Amino acid sequence: AFQERKQELRLVKQLGADTAPAGLFLAMQPIMSLRAPRASLDFEILVRLAEADGTVVPGGRIIEAAENNGRVAVIDRWVLARTLEWLDAQHAALARTRFVCMNLSGGSLNDERFVREAFARLAACPRAARLLCVEITESVALHDLANTRRFIDRLRGLGARVALDDFGAG
Repeated sequence: AFQERKQELRLVKQLGADTAPAGLFLAMQPIMSLRAPRASLDFEILVRLAEADGTVVPGGRIIEAAENNGRVAVIDRWVLARTLEWLDAQHAALARTRFVCMNLSGGSLNDERFVREAFARLAACPRAARLLCVEITESVALHDLANTRRFIDRLRGLGARVALDDFGAG
């Protein structure tokens, strides 16, 4: 428990005030149909952190530290920006890609600055936005239904998709 807390405090220090930590990178996990595995090439975006010693911090620990210390919007902002940049740059090579999923933390959904910047980024990258699927956990979606509905409607209006993550878990 002591080691875990020590690692969390180190992560919090790396998160800083308003910038993503050095070493943060995205990993892409393929999503494939078992019936037709070659029909499409869809992905889920996962965040990781490469440490100076070569170890890799898994996304769960990064997000947990960020959520516990009010920095999750910094991570989500970075992930959204890198994802949209990648989708836009790779658009020609993604003919078989129907969607790329990105998890959105509840703290970001309720952060007005994040929401404003996210919509501006999506509006600036319409072809990338059409490939994006934002995953929101069921518990977050139900917490403030009116706010969540407005957010989802606006995302869809910009061409993005929305999925409920962990549906039924709550």
